[in-house]
Formats: sequence, C-alpha cells, structure tokens
Amino acid sequence: MKRIAIVGGGFTGVSAAVQLVRRSPAPLAITLIEARERIGPGLAYATHDPDHRLNGPTWVHSVDPLDGGHFTRWCEAHGVFDHDPRARQPSGAAFVRRAVFGAYLEDQVRVHAQATPSGSTLHTVQARAIGALQRGAETVVLTDQGQTIAADLLLLATGNALPRLPAPLEPALAAHPGVIENPLDTERLRHIPRSARVLVIGSGLTALDVVCTLERQGHAGGAVLLSRRGLRPRPQPPFSGPLPVPEGRDNLDRVLGPAPDWLLQAEPSARAWLRALRAQVRAAGGHWYPDFDALRDTVWQLWPRLPLAQQQRFLRRLRPWYDVHRFRSPPPTEAIVNAAIAAGRVQPLAARLRGLRAEGRTLVAQLQAACADAPHPARFDAVVNCTGLDVASRTAGNPLLRSLVAQGWLQADAVGVGYAVDAQCRPIGRDGAAREHLRLVGPPTLGTFGDPGGAMYIAAQIHRMVPGLLAALGGSVSAPPARTAPRRPAPA
Repeated sequence: MKRIAIVGGGFTGVSAAVQLVRRSPAPLAITLIEARERIGPGLAYATHDPDHRLNGPTWVHSVDPLDGGHFTRWCEAHGVFDHDPRARQPSGAAFVRRAVFGAYLEDQVRVHAQATPSGSTLHTVQARAIGALQRGAETVVLTDQGQTIAADLLLLATGNALPRLPAPLEPALAAHPGVIENPLDTERLRHIPRSARVLVIGSGLTALDVVCTLERQGHAGGAVLLSRRGLRPRPQPPFSGPLPVPEGRDNLDRVLGPAPDWLLQAEPSARAWLRALRAQVRAAGGHWYPDFDALRDTVWQLWPRLPLAQQQRFLRRLRPWYDVHRFRSPPPTEAIVNAAIAAGRVQPLAARLRGLRAEGRTLVAQLQAACADAPHPARFDAVVNCTGLDVASRTAGNPLLRSLVAQGWLQADAVGVGYAVDAQCRPIGRDGAAREHLRLVGPPTLGTFGDPGGAMYIAAQIHRMVPGLLAALGGSVSAPPARTAPRRPAPA
C-alpha cells in the first residue's frame, strides 16, 4: 500500500483524507497527524460558543465537493435543526454553529477510518510534526513525541496559524490579563467582566463573533469595534422565497466552470476587473451578489493571469473591500450585532491603532481617525485582537514549516502571503524545482491561487489536486459520478 502522511487535522486535512479514501481505486495507508486532541475541528471549529456560526449555508460545507448535500443531510440525521431552529432561514438556507461543523468533521474521520471501499486505512496520530527528511524514495515525518512516520508522499494541510498581536503592538502585551491575543479562545472571552470597557481590534467575522459572545453574556460596559476603514462584512443576500438547493457536484461544477466572459475579455489588471464588475452590477440594477460570486468562484483561475505588480496592488488596496463582500455575516449574527449597535452597546469606529500600553490593569490605546492630525488616547479594560491571519507567523510558529523552509523545500511566494506552489500544489523549493513528494493545500497557497479560503474552495482545490497526487504514487483516480449540467444555485 502506498503511504500518505497528512500534517494538519482541521478541515483541510480531513477533506484531503476523505477525498483520497473515496477516490483512490487502490488501497492507501493514510496517517493524519494533528497535535490537538480532537481531529477535525482544527482552529476555526473548536469553539463551543452557540453564537459562533458558519458564515455560509450548510450546502457549501461538505467535506467532499462531489456531494454538496452531505453536510446538510448529516445535520438532518443528527437533529441539528431541531435543536437550533434559528439556524434555518425562510429561504431554506441554514447557518449552523461552527461547533456543529467541527463535530461533523470529527465524525467523518471516524466513519472513513472504519470502512473504505478501496480497502484504504486511515490512522490518526496525536502529535506535533516538527520536521521532515528525505530518506531514499520515502519522506519521514518527525514528531515531538519521538515518532518517525515514513510515507511515500507528504501532504501539508497546516491551515492557519494562531492569531498574534499585530504591529505596532508589542508581543509582550499578550501576557497582560486584559489582552486576548487569540479571539478563538472562547474561555477567555467568557471571563471578560460585564462592566469592562472593551476594544475589539478588527471588524471582520471574528470580531462579530466576539460581539455576539459579549451580547449573550449581558455585557454592559460598552465595546468599540475598531477598523482602519470602518468596513464590516456584508450580510447574506436577501431572499423572498425558497432557494434551489445545490445537490451532488453542483457547487463543484460552478467552481470548475469557466470564468465569465466579461472578466476574460477585460485587461488582466485589478482596476480593469473592478471596472468590469461595477459595469455588470449597474446593468443588474445594483444587485451585486450574482456577479461578485461569479468573480469569487473563479478567482483561482483568474489570479494567476494577473501580473505580479497587479497582485500586489490588489492585496495592498482592494483586498479589504473584497473580503467584506466575500466573507459575509450569517443572518443570526447580523441581527445580534445590528441590535447591539442600535442600542449603543457597540460603537463601530474607523481609525488606526497607533499604539497600546498598559497602566496597571488598564490599557491605553492611541487611536487616530483619518481626519485627525494626531492620535488621541482611549482607556479600556480589555482588548481583543481580531485582526485576522498573520501569515508571517506561519513559519515562526510552526516547527515543521520552519524546518522545511530551512531545508529549502519551501519558499515564500512572490507576493509574500504564503508559500510558492505550482498548479498541482507541489511546493516550489529554493532551487526553483517542484517537490514531487510533497503537496501543500489550503490557506498557505493564497499567494498562488488568490482565494483558497472557505470550505467549498479548499475542498475544490483538493479535488483538482487528487489526480496528480495519485499519478505521482503510480495510480489513477476513480471515475467520479457522471457530470450533469450545473444549476446556478443561490449565492453562498
């Protein structure tokens, strides 16, 4: 049996394991290595807060993109909608708790470890991968438990790093009792005093989750939702009637389909694509969701066409606006946050954070609005870091990735937001050659593919990678279900 070691037991690693088990015609010996006690939830879905929800409907969260309805059916079979009636919307779309998705992923590991049509095996190892070396034709993974795990191919599914305090904040501030560096640490959030004056740095989906936690706890001290531009995630599109529910590979066919002509015919530049998108939206009477989604679904095809200078321009100037349209707030979250703002318990503020210092248990932030000549001090009892992903910390905080960079197996991509890979997700090393014995999937490939965020797009990326991976092992991929004409489902 060919051996595959997968490092990372969050969504990316679980989806890779499940798709390989399902699609390989020959038996594989798969080892899934994860330091956390639970395999499946990873960083994003380990929260137990009932108000932390998936920002997309259940039909875009299946572990296998060939079966878009799988997670929805799992929720129905496990009574999720009976126990959480707020999840299902009048349109039929359901936005379930993130903890539910973590339980689903955990269950898929168990199910696929027990029975596989091809006779493959799926074994899990609770340990931290700290290094890897090449030994003849095999790759050996080293763990902090002293294990050596040999494989014919190593798949890196390391996902996102733990959040860290952004510049210009001093790293030492993370030790202050009032500073919550990792906003996914729900236990720390629960211990914020109700009377505390709270500064939430950032205004994306994670920041909205923090607001929901404070609201459920009856927080009365007030909170400031700080972001440089004052942007917030857009809400999910309004629907007046039932939605067509994607089935089978409907979602996958949409992502694998060609980019729209109005984008392909435009000059490959960020400005030209933005101009083309705006023209489409105007022609549609201002209803932006369908045309934006057509762009979003094919970013992985379009991004490599952009010259490097244009990619850098997009990341520097347009990405915040792209992200607030791309990562939308689920309806239950939107309702809680809007009510808190209307009641004055939460204040959105567009300003820069110029500094933060501790005065005993009090935290003094230097805030500077766009029109102000200088920052002004504001005092808080708690500060929650919701600034998003710190890509630079991936290597610093992950001993395996640090080791692979040092050995020259990995190098930064051209735009500096991840690691360089080719179209088959083979890392391009320091010598410029693709590593045939190695694959890298998920968020660390953002610089190459533009937008491998979200379950549906990560699963689709893995789907595209699987044939080449199996071919590298000397096998082929089993035939997927017959492709049917894709239906255009409602925006996710």
